[in-house]
Amino acid sequence: MARSIARKAAMQLLYERLSGGEADDESLDLVYEQLSMDRPESAGRLRPSTEERRYIADVLDGVSAHEQELDELIQRHSTGDWELSRVPHVDLSILRLAAYELYHREDVPDNVAISEAMALAGRYSEPKSSRYINGVLGAMEREKQREEPS
Repeated sequence: MARSIARKAAMQLLYERLSGGEADDESLDLVYEQLSMDRPESAGRLRPSTEERRYIADVLDGVSAHEQELDELIQRHSTGDWELSRVPHVDLSILRLAAYELYHREDVPDNVAISEAMALAGRYSEPKSSRYINGVLGAMEREKQREEPS
């Protein structure tokens, strides 16, 4: 559960960066405050653990460092003539996060990266975007599996 919350926070911070924001510690605290409001009253305020902060920092740094590679993967696996400039920022943030997990986080199984991306899309995006995201990530996973040695 904690990783799912950290993943939501990471996606929101990726979105903030893509939209011109800083995605700093203050932003992280605000995201966790917002995520706390989505929980039952008795659950209390969420605060990111050291492990969650490490995961979020790795995702933010990793997506930034591998942005060109991730965008090329997303573009190559997009159906039709979708240009990245046409992809809504929230969808691109979800795709970059999931692609980063698929290709650079060995601790995240491929099916988890995809199912968590679909949960994010279901919550933060439009229904047709969810189908697009699922198609792109499914194509990435199939290609990745073909390339991996047996």
